[in-house]
Amino acid sequence: MNCILLFVLWTLVAAIPCQDRGLNIHFPIPKQFTWSTAVASLYDRILDESKKKEHRNSSGLLKEIYQIETATRHLTDLVDSAQFPLTEEHIMEVEQDLKELKLASEAFRVGLDPLERHVREVFRKIVDSRTEGLDSLGTSSYTGQ
Repeated sequence: MNCILLFVLWTLVAAIPCQDRGLNIHFPIPKQFTWSTAVASLYDRILDESKKKEHRNSSGLLKEIYQIETATRHLTDLVDSAQFPLTEEHIMEVEQDLKELKLASEAFRVGLDPLERHVREVFRKIVDSRTEGLDSLGTSSYTGQ
């Protein structure tokens, strides 16, 4: 179980932006388990993906983060090099980059909305169980006196 937990956390570090991803750690995968080959394969694929040229200076391996990062970088370059008034070509490039940015943002929203609902649900369950526990402790201390 510890091996799977470590792998999942390592995958999150690879996918989500952080200062120093430190993906070059090696963790042993026990060979006696039937799932060891699949986990080792996933580990190798993620490591290979992180070594690709386009991901070297990237914040994370998550596709949407990469798309937003490249579209934003391209938009920034366009704005920095633009001469006003903009030519039709520059206007079309800016509009195209904005469309890409909008699509990536929409993908984030679609993916994060269910996650947000699940996190809220788990939080409510934790608060409810804590409240029930405190209530039961409160009533048991009164009956014990």
